[in-house]
Amino acid sequence: MTARQKFLSRIVQPDVFFILLIVGVLGLYAEFTHPGLFAPGVIGGIALVLALYAMHLLPVNLTGLVLVVLALGLFILEAKFPSHGVLGVGGAVAMILGALMLVRSPLTGMGVSLRMALGVTIPFALIIIFLMRLVMRSLSWKAIDGCGQLVGEVGEVAAPVEASGSQGMVFVHGELWRAAAPQGIPRGARVRVKRVEGLTLQVEPVETPQPSASS
Repeated sequence: MTARQKFLSRIVQPDVFFILLIVGVLGLYAEFTHPGLFAPGVIGGIALVLALYAMHLLPVNLTGLVLVVLALGLFILEAKFPSHGVLGVGGAVAMILGALMLVRSPLTGMGVSLRMALGVTIPFALIIIFLMRLVMRSLSWKAIDGCGQLVGEVGEVAAPVEASGSQGMVFVHGELWRAAAPQGIPRGARVRVKRVEGLTLQVEPVETPQPSASS
């Protein structure tokens, strides 16, 4: 056979087809969950195109393909919900069964081997669950900017905030900021930042200031 024929004959081997399918799905999944990496998307795209080419030549069993997709969904759910490994084990079983049922090729007389199904499923499951947990953790982080991180911080009043609504000055994070409050706050009082409006901090006293004693 020519080099081209040898290459194409390799692609239509059930084990190679299964590897290409999983690498394609994993690469695209990594690119979608972590955009900007580029390499996983490129590798995954090429692998998935080659797998689709082999799918046209091989008698792919729809039940096996559905089980592989179901396994992917179970792996993602395992990362999102504390199932104590039930969803992960169910996904691994579904992928192994899906691999064994995926194809019965007249060209090779056999489908995906059990050894290949086990060797691909376990690393695939661990990588998918790990990547999904990274995504869920990043979504739970509070998005803050240079001003938003001041919310909740405690500072000291440098220029009193008048009850009439005129702004004062507070010293927070080593910087002086304009401050406003619904009540008067004397100089030296400790305040907590409630929110940031433009370049003005809306503050409240940490302790209610005591009125000065009458002379």
